Amino acid sequence: MNRERRAVLRGVAALTGAAVGSGGAVGSGAAVGSETAVGSDSTADAATTGDSGPNDRTARQEVDTSLSPGVTLFDLNGDGAYTATVEAAAESMRDDAHPRPIHVTSDGNSTVDYAASIAAPSAETTLGGLGSLSYDYYEGPNNVNPDDSGGLAPDETFLVVENGDGRHGMYLTYDAGGDPAEEWATFDVLARMRGDTGGTSRWFEYTAVESGYDGRTFDDVVARFGEDARLVRVGVGHGNAVNPATLDLYYDNLVVDGTTKRFPVSVTKRTAHPPPF
Repeated sequence: MNRERRAVLRGVAALTGAAVGSGGAVGSGAAVGSETAVGSDSTADAATTGDSGPNDRTARQEVDTSLSPGVTLFDLNGDGAYTATVEAAAESMRDDAHPRPIHVTSDGNSTVDYAASIAAPSAETTLGGLGSLSYDYYEGPNNVNPDDSGGLAPDETFLVVENGDGRHGMYLTYDAGGDPAEEWATFDVLARMRGDTGGTSRWFEYTAVESGYDGRTFDDVVARFGEDARLVRVGVGHGNAVNPATLDLYYDNLVVDGTTKRFPVSVTKRTAHPPPF
């Protein structure tokens, strides 16, 4: 991922922290639940990511990790239009293995807006007890960046876990690489939660980092938060907050510990915010 996009994505993560859980409007000043300010003035964070320069100016946002499951749409350039949307996929994208996919799309338009779909697993789901956590994704032909390269896919995965220290929200950006494959693939989230990826996962915790936790980036979610921590939210997000991109990405079959869940398409929140740079 290029440095510019990564720097601003931290601001989007604060925004999308609302997707994973803000009950009040982002930037509204209304405090709801736990709060944090994610900014580029964190020496530890800057040292970890290697970001610097004028685009390393992330928006300070209140983040509450208790939002009801559903879709949150973000108008990141503040133009009043929510160009990134989530909808039920067309019948042509459905098959026996993918009966209810969702479509994150900008309807062929170039946008810097963002959209996320968040689900809630069973209340009894613990990190140590997880036997599987994955989802399927399909990168469509119109999922492209301004330079005509393929857009990031599957893009962001979001988790919220709860342990004795409270709730912790995090995201992982992943790019399978290459041009849109236009075929279904499976993303194994659990392998990246357990640090089974040779130090390449780099989760980012966007909520306030409690004493006893080392920095904001990490590979092993289970080791960081403990096997008894509960998984309370899991979701996906797609968009490019720096360079306008055309969004065309499908998701389906969220499998949590052997149980298949569906990503929501009902919009629970719309958030307007000026550009975080």
